[in-house]
Amino acid sequence: MKRRHSLPLLQPLLDDVYNIDTSAWLDIDSLPDSEDAWQLVLALIQQGRIVACAQVLGELRDSPVYGRLKPYEKALQLGDYDSDDPGYLQRVGRITHDHPAMSRATGSRTPADPYVVALAQIENHVVVANESMKRPNRKIPGVCKTLGIRCITLAEFISAARSTMKVK
Repeated sequence: MKRRHSLPLLQPLLDDVYNIDTSAWLDIDSLPDSEDAWQLVLALIQQGRIVACAQVLGELRDSPVYGRLKPYEKALQLGDYDSDDPGYLQRVGRITHDHPAMSRATGSRTPADPYVVALAQIENHVVVANESMKRPNRKIPGVCKTLGIRCITLAEFISAARSTMKVK
């Protein structure tokens, strides 16, 4: 994995890197301007400003979205950690332990959510998730708020990304 380390004083000068959850990926096609949104997303992937956990890509494999992302899979995963990175797995484990409702720790399938949150926490990514806050302890936005991780909706992401792309 290529890690983006920087000096803390320079952090505000760097462009945000977005860690997009499955829920947001699946909602892109429902946007009124979905083709424009996809062009923006693909440009940001090429700039290394969007990452995806292997677990998120696994959840997307049987969806139409995966067809769009497949050519960019390597670029998306450059920001992910290896599945044997002890620090990353410890963080995933801690999040799973502290938020068992989100993680379904006792279920037969482990969702991507704790991996998304752990990667964002380690790398200071902005999480993009389109989950409701009806049960905050079960959803990414609530867990991110608890951990001090910036989490935005898909609409907020598209708006922020458009404004950054126009500036450059």
